[in-house]
Amino acid sequence: MKAALDLGYQIPGDLRIVGIDDVRYAKLLPVPLTTIHQPCREIGQAAMAAMLDRIAQPGMTTRDILLGCEVVARRSCGNSSAPIP
Repeated sequence: MKAALDLGYQIPGDLRIVGIDDVRYAKLLPVPLTTIHQPCREIGQAAMAAMLDRIAQPGMTTRDILLGCEVVARRSCGNSSAPIP
């Protein structure tokens, strides 16, 4: 984002940016960053449960574990209704 702004690009006018992880400073950037918020605690809990299941049952088949995520729409994607910090 900084490099694009330094080059004179307008965000979101010329370029729209989306990040991932919804880090704490995302809303504090020069143009608040739209991000994907991942449920980090739940990811850790699911990983631990899967590991313990595997230890208890070494022959079990693999499985997919799907957890939801949330889009946090801020100004960098063109969301003009997002508040400016």
